Amino acid sequence: IGTPDFVLKFMLRSDGDEAEHFQDCVAHPAPIGELRKLQQEFTKLQNDTQQFKMIAEEKLKFQGRGCSSRSLGYKYQSRYSAATDRESGAIATMTFQKKYEITVLRLTYSSNIRVYGGRGGTGRWYLMIDGRECRTPTKIEFGVYNGNADNDLNPAVLFGICEETDGGRIGKGAHTVTVNVGHVAGHGDGNVYSNWYSTNLLEVQEMCPQF
Repeated sequence: IGTPDFVLKFMLRSDGDEAEHFQDCVAHPAPIGELRKLQQEFTKLQNDTQQFKMIAEEKLKFQGRGCSSRSLGYKYQSRYSAATDRESGAIATMTFQKKYEITVLRLTYSSNIRVYGGRGGTGRWYLMIDGRECRTPTKIEFGVYNGNADNDLNPAVLFGICEETDGGRIGKGAHTVTVNVGHVAGHGDGNVYSNWYSTNLLEVQEMCPQF
């Protein structure tokens, strides 16, 4: 396997005779494993440089002409779905396309909910993007506690802004948002119930970044 040109450039030093170092590199090429590692690092550097360039261009674009969220991405699904008494996992899912790298997302979910617990029980509803919870500015969630044996279902709206998840920046491209249920850790597990004879709404809006 020949030594790639970019590897030879890395091997050259500017503090001496470059031609001499070049000949030394050709005569004593680096092991294949090291070459592959350098190639991987070089590819990552190229990708990072491209991403930084994209971010810089978007910042200049939004700062220069301003930004109206009406011109950015928006998607929703509104449907009548069967009630679910799932105790954990996703109860609603929607895919969407994010148009820009540095924009933020506004997420909304509405339906009706219930937690049933004779001696106290909890339920937790929360939003995730690509299987990860929002981190910045904070999680999008609410917890519900029922200390009686009430079996009442109430309308609820889960709403929030998401700039980053636990996995980092939400980049340009395809993503999946899910509505998830569970329990509030350490406070009892109630019977979680959602979407009783209800049309539920799941909405994603791409918002202008804040500088």
